[in-house]
Amino acid sequence: MKRVLTCAGGLLLSFGFATAVYAGAIDNKTNWSAEYIRTLNRNAATDYADIAAYNPAGTVKLQDGFIINGSAQYLGKDYTNIINGTDYESDEGSVSPGIFGVYNRDKWAFFGAVTVVGGGGKVDFSKGDWTTFGLALQLLGNSTLACPPGTACTEFGSQKLTAESVYLGYTLGGAYEINDMFSVSVGIRYVDAHKEAKGSAMLWDAGYENSYTASVDYEQDGDGWGGIFGLNIAPNDKFNIGLRFETKTGLDFEATVNDGAPILVGLGIEHGKSNPRDLPALFGIGVSYWMTPKLRIETNYTQYLNEHADWGGDEDLVSDGYDVGIAIEYHFNDSLLGSIGYLRTETGINPENMLPENPELDANTIGGGVAYAFTEKFHTNFSLGYVFYEDDSFVQPTSPTTFIPVGYEKKIYFLALGLEYRF
Repeated sequence: MKRVLTCAGGLLLSFGFATAVYAGAIDNKTNWSAEYIRTLNRNAATDYADIAAYNPAGTVKLQDGFIINGSAQYLGKDYTNIINGTDYESDEGSVSPGIFGVYNRDKWAFFGAVTVVGGGGKVDFSKGDWTTFGLALQLLGNSTLACPPGTACTEFGSQKLTAESVYLGYTLGGAYEINDMFSVSVGIRYVDAHKEAKGSAMLWDAGYENSYTASVDYEQDGDGWGGIFGLNIAPNDKFNIGLRFETKTGLDFEATVNDGAPILVGLGIEHGKSNPRDLPALFGIGVSYWMTPKLRIETNYTQYLNEHADWGGDEDLVSDGYDVGIAIEYHFNDSLLGSIGYLRTETGINPENMLPENPELDANTIGGGVAYAFTEKFHTNFSLGYVFYEDDSFVQPTSPTTFIPVGYEKKIYFLALGLEYRF
């Protein structure tokens, strides 16, 4: 029973609930702009101000003056835990914003961004999930959390769980053009993270006359600083290479426990106590090439350094993850362009260690859209796409002779609108 509690409770709660933002690794999320949704590959881009987050050293390639860019994304999602053949679902949608600004002057560029670098959504499992199932199993095996005296709880009752998580990143930095080929950048990012969860599980006795309900209600808050370094290499007008390294951001989450203290203490979550959960470092590289004056191709690779973060020992349960993708962009005229992109994601985590509220499944993503310039100053981007997740499962032993099959499924579609104004 202790193993069940560890796998179906402790890791899941301490990993942090409910990221709705889809692109990236276990904790890092990178779908920050409508331009990204339109291409899924932005590490070598030099066209819109969202590159303040994707290719900061390339911001010197933007026009002189001030540029402001904003995006809003809607993600429709359906998450399913399949436990003993029964589906437990959440279909709560989410909205994710992104704001970017760049000021260029001669060889210098100064940039800023506000993005959701982790978390970013809410789930509502109205009938529970694998976490609440594990909570019920804990009740069955814990004599201090028993049904009323003289009874024995043997039948599962109602379960429910709601959870939300948001990591907001605030970035400031500058870039310098050394010459026509090389430019460099350095930036700093402050991350303010908040997580909260409410859940309950009820057990009945064999005659359905007596019951016991266990509830948990808590929040966790953490913040920290990290650095961002960039290099842009432009050998000629057709070919561009962008590189970006983000250091890990040290995050210690302090818990505020509103209910369920005895249960949460067993999971390492105590009121006023902090637990480490760094946002891992990452390295990204992109290559862009103009095949013709109207046709551009870009390919990207981003590696997430999960193994080097401090997760209180949980980093030993995962490996580094990565994204790799390609985009094709065609300019119909000076005002209109269209694009399509593909992204392959390997998260680096086994299903038994995944977060039931948002299992970090490997995926193939398709995105596309159009950009239209109403004037030289006012530009728009519209994009949409779908994530094809690979279902995964595992078998959880609850005793030497009893096993519970657990499966995870996810579906996400998304659309985004971006506006940019160039002063």
